[in-house]
Amino acid sequence: MSETTDKIHPRLSSPDAARYFRYMADFVGFGQEDAEYIRKTQLVIEKYIPSIVEKFYTHLLRYPPTRAHFLNKEGKVDKEYLELRMYHQANFWRRTASGVYDDEYASFVDYVGRAHTSEGADPKIYIPERYVIGMVGFVQYAISEALETELVEIDPQLQSNAVQAWNKLMMVLLEMLSSAYDTERQKETYQPRIEIDDEAIREMAVESYERSLGMKLPIDHKDVLVARVDEILDGERRIVQVDDRSIGVFHHQGEWVALSNSCLHRSGPVCAGKLSGDTLTCPWHGYQYDITDGKMLIDPSAKLSVYPVEIRNDEVHLIVPIYLDDDDDSEPGGTE
Repeated sequence: MSETTDKIHPRLSSPDAARYFRYMADFVGFGQEDAEYIRKTQLVIEKYIPSIVEKFYTHLLRYPPTRAHFLNKEGKVDKEYLELRMYHQANFWRRTASGVYDDEYASFVDYVGRAHTSEGADPKIYIPERYVIGMVGFVQYAISEALETELVEIDPQLQSNAVQAWNKLMMVLLEMLSSAYDTERQKETYQPRIEIDDEAIREMAVESYERSLGMKLPIDHKDVLVARVDEILDGERRIVQVDDRSIGVFHHQGEWVALSNSCLHRSGPVCAGKLSGDTLTCPWHGYQYDITDGKMLIDPSAKLSVYPVEIRNDEVHLIVPIYLDDDDDSEPGGTE
């Protein structure tokens, strides 16, 4: 497998992640041939990712201990945060289905594992190890079903080889994700399941997946006057509120950049963070982004929303897209 390096925040990934990933891959017999089988079936798996994400989060919302992570202060499902988690989940499996397992990918998996523990960027977040194990098993079974549905009649040999390859990869992922826990444990409380509006979750899963592909199209735009050009000097920024969106407008090295002021981790005010070169650091938990394109350094497949900026008549104008569901405040959840 190829080896690459990338800028990783020291708190989010172990320096031994790549070495450990290669060691475990060798231990379970996962090699380049297996990676190629996964790559050959990438489009098959991507077709099923929205369904997998939908079913997985519907499952999480049914059980009180996992549901609790998606509730707001009023005790209702936080739709925005739920969609954010779906977006990251879809990105994780899209990236995994690509068949590329280099050092950057290994560091990414290690970071995902740590993010579920008290050793992650946000110590207030803790997901018991059993649920991470359950997630891997849940997706592993769903992928096997998808491969059988799509390939068993047209290419049974590829289907068999791909299932075996995925099974071996899942063993590596399970060990990588579980190793972040060390001796951390949390007791189960065995609360009863909760009824969920499956259709609402399905729509959110599909929308989150389409957003990750850049498929969601605006129906109109708002032209927002931010300031005069001379009011935001090079190296400075201004944060503006456009309806329910907070957006940071930066005058950066002679260029103008506008980014969503909502960190992809826990919606922190990222645009208020420290800017060093092209690296913007969220002041809450240290997640870092490339200001030129909004990409998260630890996971370039995830990025902040970027908005066009136009300079007209010595004025800075922000162009904000309006989507069909911008005014839709409906909330999933069934019995609240």
